[in-house]
Amino acid sequence: MISTHFENISVGDTTTTESRTITNEYVRDFAELTWDRHPLHLNPEYAQQTRFGRQIAHGALMLSTLLGLVELHPSYLQCFYGLDDVRFHAPTFFGDTVHAASEVVAVRPRQDGQTAVVTCRGALINQAGTLVVSGLFSLLVAGKDQAIEMEAAAQ
Repeated sequence: MISTHFENISVGDTTTTESRTITNEYVRDFAELTWDRHPLHLNPEYAQQTRFGRQIAHGALMLSTLLGLVELHPSYLQCFYGLDDVRFHAPTFFGDTVHAASEVVAVRPRQDGQTAVVTCRGALINQAGTLVVSGLFSLLVAGKDQAIEMEAAAQ
């Protein structure tokens, strides 16, 4: 999503990421981290009785996975600005492999002239081509004069 300063970002820019396979361990780690221990995610006997017929990954985990897969370069990304129109279209089952795709839909320079709000339409897609999660992700992005040099930041 964000790999350069806002002056180099244009509406219509697209990216596609590598993929990640969703495992039982990945889901369990997320459940422990968030304390979201709903049996739909953790108990195969319970999950079998639901409309899904088996365990699924947390929706919030899939949203986080989407954001983890896309590039959000720390030299340029200043912060998240907003999430809009987030939708969960299909369940993600253990063993599914997902990747992210994004398209820039707006670049709005701010009055300071040094930053812009960049909005991307993001999607998480499984191995069958099924849309899992989508939404609009707005990010505050530095201009070329505000980018943080990574070597200087490491000191």
